Amino acid sequence: MIALIAAVPLETELLRQTLSPWEVRQCAGYDLFRGSYGGRSIGLLHCGVGKVNAAAATKALITACTPSLILSFGCGGAYPGAGLLTGDLALATAEIYGDEGVLTPGGFCDMEAIGFPLARRGGEAFFNRFPLKAALIEHAAPLLKTLCDSRGCRFASGPFVTISTCSGTLAAGLAMEERTSGICENMEGAAIAHVCQLHDTPFLEVRGISNLTEDRDFSRWDLRGAAAMAQQGVLTLLENRPERAISA
Repeated sequence: MIALIAAVPLETELLRQTLSPWEVRQCAGYDLFRGSYGGRSIGLLHCGVGKVNAAAATKALITACTPSLILSFGCGGAYPGAGLLTGDLALATAEIYGDEGVLTPGGFCDMEAIGFPLARRGGEAFFNRFPLKAALIEHAAPLLKTLCDSRGCRFASGPFVTISTCSGTLAAGLAMEERTSGICENMEGAAIAHVCQLHDTPFLEVRGISNLTEDRDFSRWDLRGAAAMAQQGVLTLLENRPERAISA
């Protein structure tokens, strides 16, 4: 099964229509939409907003269903230097916990600086950064670039940053971008990547850009358009069988 995870129903409306009919089953207290696409089993789950919700839902999904791939998607805020605008599409090459660490008089220290890994697997320690599988990225990136070219929007791939407090000012966005070299931020992805790493479950993440991390101005946002673009990205990946790259 390929498992799809988004935070809220707004981010899945197109997929729930396109991939219907669904059978809704219980999965450790979550509603799991079960269906098929191109002869393959598909599961769709709403995890809720934030790291804890995302981690708990991912753990439940992996334990109950053992998916061959988890594909996370939704809306994201682009950092000022990423070259992305509202309505564009981004693909994660890594997920970074942006605010796990300690703020000192000399600046922010991440988990590696203070000596506490957030996860260990196979003798490797993981601090704030969880890289995604290169073969999956190499498979997905040209497909998504072609999709964006056909729609006249921009595409970028790079590190995503997961935070608990969104960057609602230009100064905050610039500071997080400088510190992490990320291209956009969200509130769930690193937690999903973290749990997937612990269980050796392949993981991909795409985000439609709903806003820039500037002084917060909802008149410049487009959540629905960003969600639709992310879902078009998901459909593009499903049509081109991302599982082929898993064993590469």
